[in-house]
Amino acid sequence: IEGSNKGNIRAAAFSRDGALFAICTIDKGLYIYETEHWTTVRSLLTEKRTNALAFDPQGEFLATADKFGDAYKVSTSPGAQEKPQLLLGHVSILCAIDFSFHERPFVLTCDRDEKLRVSKYPNAYNIQSFGLGHTEFVTTVATGRFALASAVTGSGDGTLRLWDLASGALVQTVELSEHLAQYYASGRAICSENTYVDRTAANERYGVLRVRAVDALEAFVAVVERIPAVLVFPVRQGKLDKPQIIDIAQPPTDIAVMGDRLIVSYTPVAGKDDLVVALKPSGEQYVLDDELTAAMASSIATKDAETVPALQSIFVWGNKMYLDRPKGEGEGEDNDGED
Repeated sequence: IEGSNKGNIRAAAFSRDGALFAICTIDKGLYIYETEHWTTVRSLLTEKRTNALAFDPQGEFLATADKFGDAYKVSTSPGAQEKPQLLLGHVSILCAIDFSFHERPFVLTCDRDEKLRVSKYPNAYNIQSFGLGHTEFVTTVATGRFALASAVTGSGDGTLRLWDLASGALVQTVELSEHLAQYYASGRAICSENTYVDRTAANERYGVLRVRAVDALEAFVAVVERIPAVLVFPVRQGKLDKPQIIDIAQPPTDIAVMGDRLIVSYTPVAGKDDLVVALKPSGEQYVLDDELTAAMASSIATKDAETVPALQSIFVWGNKMYLDRPKGEGEGEDNDGED
């Protein structure tokens, strides 16, 4: 894909109909492709580094969320020349952006100052509600067609929270330690300082990397930093039910949904070939989808490297007290002082 070799990819997104795909890179590049022939629809440079992407429900615009707290919308019309238009702004780094499935949708944005903002779209200066209650940075938000009134967020505070979108009321809090402490107790959580660049890596922490909705199963799925597992939360009577916990080979970096399949990505590990696996439902359990996993593996191009770089923990960039960080931590490509 053109653009994929122009810097590390920070975020990627498909449109809801799958016709468009977008990536943003560390060097402020933004690339939109049509997926039938994988030709470039638009490519441009953004003023600030983009952290998250989401196509609006019609696929007419791509919404970008950046580290300076602003969200822009970019036309997806082929050959469009207009500059990105400011959609909304926070006073904190934006970590995630998504849209609801209403006929008149909301745009949902999460930031490093512990909050979820629900705004009307396209006039996002009209704020519908705020979801207040997290005690750490909010990393991810998800909505589903099966739960129009709700959204689920994940945070560095070790919780998933279910919100009422219209009012911003907190409906439910799930403490992940209740379900995942077993991984620390058994030594299966990867918490070595040589694995995650985090000065408190030895601490028992539950930083949520991603939450996704699985409409086909009326459930939300989540993955957590350091934990080699996927949590599947069925939604029953408007709340998250007890999760099914699926053991996987190693801690994930992200999760995506394709129908009723779960696509889990891994960070490269020396001596291990798996970069992505597919899971499928089988009765009341999830099992490896060998056929889809093999198909994805055959299409992944990799490069040999002498060493595998250490991951940067989300608790590094999520730390608001930047001046209190040890010297060198957070410096480089994610330095808050850079644009």
